[in-house]
Amino acid sequence: MKYVVTVIVFAIMATSLLVPQTSWSQVQGIDGTWYFGEKPLSIEIYDSGWRFSVTDESGHKTHGKSFNPAVIYLPHENITGHIEEEATIIEWSDGTYWSREAFTGSEPPNLPE
Repeated sequence: MKYVVTVIVFAIMATSLLVPQTSWSQVQGIDGTWYFGEKPLSIEIYDSGWRFSVTDESGHKTHGKSFNPAVIYLPHENITGHIEEEATIIEWSDGTYWSREAFTGSEPPNLPE
């Protein structure tokens, strides 16, 4: 019985390595410079688009994952971001925005309706 359970567990583990990752997705087109108001941020995509890093103006780096090509997640801040269709705006679940252009006020001027 112990042998059968060991074989089953091993088979499940081996199979899971062959199954494509489905809970996360590749994200593209968000690498480069972004702005939180007038503060610049830099996003770098790695791990074939499954993950990314964000570096703020002081050099602090945090890492994130993509749920799908339009939704990203920053676990350290526990927020999700919705990437606007043309990848010029990221709307975060905490009500903040990142834009490809610097802006003043709480929302970027080119925010889609």
